[in-house]
Amino acid sequence: MTTLLPQLLSPIDAARRHLTPYRAVLCGLVVLAAVAFVVSATDADFGYGPDELAVWLVVAVGVSGVVSYVCAGVLRVPPNSDSWLITGLILFFVLPGGSEDTAVATVAVGAAIAAASKYVLAWRRRLIVNPAVAGAIGCYALAYAGVEGISFPFWWVAADPLFVPMVVIGAVVVTLISEWRLALVFIGASLVTIGVVELVRGGQDLSTWVVSSPMLFVAAIMLPEPLTSPATELHRLVYAALVGVLMHCQYTIAITDAYTLAFVPEVALLVGCLYAFLVRLVSGTARRVPLDVVTVPVADRTYAVRGEPVGGAAVFRAGQWSSVSVPRWSAPVWSGSRRVFSFVSAPRQQPVEFGFTVAAAPSTYKAALVDGTVRRVYVDEIGGDFVLPRSFPATGSVVLIASGIGITPFVSMVRELVQSGHDLSGLIIAHVLRDQGRAVYADDLESARAANARIATVEAPELADGIDDPARLAELIGPSAAGAHYYVSGTPAFVERTSAAVRRLDGTTRSRPWRVHTDSFSGY
Repeated sequence: MTTLLPQLLSPIDAARRHLTPYRAVLCGLVVLAAVAFVVSATDADFGYGPDELAVWLVVAVGVSGVVSYVCAGVLRVPPNSDSWLITGLILFFVLPGGSEDTAVATVAVGAAIAAASKYVLAWRRRLIVNPAVAGAIGCYALAYAGVEGISFPFWWVAADPLFVPMVVIGAVVVTLISEWRLALVFIGASLVTIGVVELVRGGQDLSTWVVSSPMLFVAAIMLPEPLTSPATELHRLVYAALVGVLMHCQYTIAITDAYTLAFVPEVALLVGCLYAFLVRLVSGTARRVPLDVVTVPVADRTYAVRGEPVGGAAVFRAGQWSSVSVPRWSAPVWSGSRRVFSFVSAPRQQPVEFGFTVAAAPSTYKAALVDGTVRRVYVDEIGGDFVLPRSFPATGSVVLIASGIGITPFVSMVRELVQSGHDLSGLIIAHVLRDQGRAVYADDLESARAANARIATVEAPELADGIDDPARLAELIGPSAAGAHYYVSGTPAFVERTSAAVRRLDGTTRSRPWRVHTDSFSGY
């Protein structure tokens, strides 16, 4: 079993290196749509024919695309290339199905509301509400108001024949986007809430609840949406639990004599989005930050992107990541327009800096940065918990282990620590290089060395994909320090193998797993 599991997961690991989270969700939606068409053609009891699904799909995707590009044209802001397609596909599964007479109009109106919400429901150019949720809420409100031709969102994706495909597709998507913790907290909160409701009210068994609820679709596709969910671990878990409880609590609130608010899925998701927005407001990351950038080579196939903020600096902690978008009118859907980079610059340092490497044939996103055709990018989101203990360097020890460009979050940490003027004798940095031609940020490492940090830079191709041997790791970082925090950054393979070696080297981390911090860099 121990050898079989890695073999089963290897295709997913390979896909993760080439798929952004948005692409992974897009692929999951496309596969689920294909399964729905197969079921509709082969299952006479399904309730919807292939012709109906085809009309809904064309309307959802078509209206989402057209309205997105019209709004973008009016505001002269290129749309993100895959966003409108994902929104349209989600609404295809959420809106129609309640009534044959109102299905097409409901899909069209919901898709238009969703696309427009990206430009209207925004705070300083940053989304407040997931566009698909905005579209569903719009239809919910219009149907409640009695607008003719509009029906309530039906969430037909929760149909019985789609349950098993949704389990499989959802599991693959959640694995690809590394959101198991978020999904499991949401599902756990949902099941606990269902259990409480059943104890109080009764009426349905657990299997009926699970199969007839869009729980799995929400967990895998809608809940993890990066721009409208919290970006730090604690708040993400609160967000997941909040949506899970509200979505299944069967509770209603009397607003007026004529209106009662029910926590249907779209309302529960709206509350979750508003919670995430409040968190961003408090943390100072609620706005989208434009950067006027230049890209310069710093090593073999390695580049630094340096940008001057427009309208105020980005707020972040050293070690955190950002989602950086490069909207382009001509970008094809598959290319995507967002990537996640760790900050290289220290907080409050100008210009803002990121670093990345390219393959022999760079993606269209990175190629646009390298060749200089893109001069403005946008920091859409800032987050992550890959940050130093607040007590360091006054107390404690920290070990930073990186492979290749995985050094970037550590450079941000080093720059901030050196600027503070503290003694860094409690800091150890090990940087593994596949070849010396890709060595980067040597000046920053030397600054840390001058402040008494221990620095080990080694050219070792055999270690670039992971340090399996605890003894070899000990040669790089020395004997484990009592209570040390370990930070491992690099490719998914490097992080997985090296963090396992850390736990074998320092057995105390097995009972204190929070002392091992990881940050994986995919190659897309």
